[in-house]
Amino acid sequence: MDNDEPDDLRGFVERNIDLDKVKREHLESFFDVPYALLPKDKNEVWLVVPKFIPFQLGYLDRQTESYNIFVINKYVDWISPLPDDIKAKVGIRSKFRKAVLSGDILELGDRDECDKAERSYSPLVSRRLDDVRLRIKKGKEFELLASLIDGGNLPFIRTPVDQGELRSPPRKIELRDYQMRAWEMFLDTGKIGVYWPPSAGKTYLSLYAGERIIGNKLVVVPSNTLKEQWLQRIRKYCRYPEEWNVHTYQMLTGRKNWIYSMGNISLTIFDEAHHLPANSFSRLATINTRYRIGLSASPYREDGRIDYIFALTGFPVGLRWQELISMKVIEEPDIKVIVYSTREEKRKGLLQLVPNYAGDIIIFCDSLKLGRELSDELDIPFIYGSTKDRMEVLRTNRVVIMSRVGDEGVSLPELETVIEYDFFGGSRRQEVQRVGRIMHGNKKGEHIILMTDDELQKYEKRLYSLEEQGFRIDVMR
Repeated sequence: MDNDEPDDLRGFVERNIDLDKVKREHLESFFDVPYALLPKDKNEVWLVVPKFIPFQLGYLDRQTESYNIFVINKYVDWISPLPDDIKAKVGIRSKFRKAVLSGDILELGDRDECDKAERSYSPLVSRRLDDVRLRIKKGKEFELLASLIDGGNLPFIRTPVDQGELRSPPRKIELRDYQMRAWEMFLDTGKIGVYWPPSAGKTYLSLYAGERIIGNKLVVVPSNTLKEQWLQRIRKYCRYPEEWNVHTYQMLTGRKNWIYSMGNISLTIFDEAHHLPANSFSRLATINTRYRIGLSASPYREDGRIDYIFALTGFPVGLRWQELISMKVIEEPDIKVIVYSTREEKRKGLLQLVPNYAGDIIIFCDSLKLGRELSDELDIPFIYGSTKDRMEVLRTNRVVIMSRVGDEGVSLPELETVIEYDFFGGSRRQEVQRVGRIMHGNKKGEHIILMTDDELQKYEKRLYSLEEQGFRIDVMR
């Protein structure tokens, strides 16, 4: 190697780039379009933006010291519509002009599209009925639905709510403007997926819908904690609590034929709908329900089966966190990452930190062993899978330790501080759900994440779910 050659790229830049000679016309072009779109996959791109540009769009995939790298695809566009110029450059388009699946019948827009569908999905097709319709093999309907969504189509048939099935609006629930728009879309389609941030009122929209629609309602939740919370709210806000049933995903799928013994259901609500694509849960799509609503603040999965979330819910209704902040519906929390050299230093840091906060606190700890140890040291309750009356324990204790059973959906108006002590690796979904707990509070809250240097290096990507929303994260030691 030549001894005059710089040792690294920074040295090369310092020696060879004269900032006085920067071309002004290129700088002006940069500020017109301060990003680059790079191909990633079919109808999917990376969007690369310098960190100093306050620009968030899509799913923050990773970071370098200088750049944020987002993923842009159809799911991003469905939840929060992309600017037309970016959508055109990405090439987001539907595989078919029209593709509607009703039962076991797929209807296309014309003969050519029907030919194309028959070729594309031949293993799933039973026979052709006419120029625009295909009959799908028994048991393959859901697989086809997911395939159509993967191709960019939302193949749901609209089943507008029958006005004869509606009651007058409930007295105890009043919808905000954006919630009313979602209700109107539900009236028009009969099936929606509501992908709003925590504290945006997904549950209240669902309670409103359930009270308006006559007949039995089923709510499916991922934990007994959420079951308790739903039952409390049904008793508080609903005039017809006898029409409501709340069950966990595990219970409904763990008992043979339980799903089919539910009887006629007017409305099914899938809370935390990102759980639906799990293999054992996906058959919940076969529940005999007239209408359905899916709810999730984090409609993505670490296993990549995002298309199944949309397949199992309905027409997407999205809203960005910053929109809610600008409407003053929620406040942006103060987010801190406190970094320690070792696990022992982190443990001591937590023990010193808790007494400094006067308000209600949840300390999240995934590990049951660590949770029990911290519970003994701090002399506070530890809420985990075997804990009964979890909401009552939360209500009667100012400070608690909680396993991942409290990650999702728990709403505590008096909560002021969330501390993450132990967590599930780099899970972005868990991170966005946990920061959501503090956003349900009545006051501007503080979200504190305790990490060792090793954890920060390994699991930094869990923080991307916050940065992609434009949240500021203060890192300190």
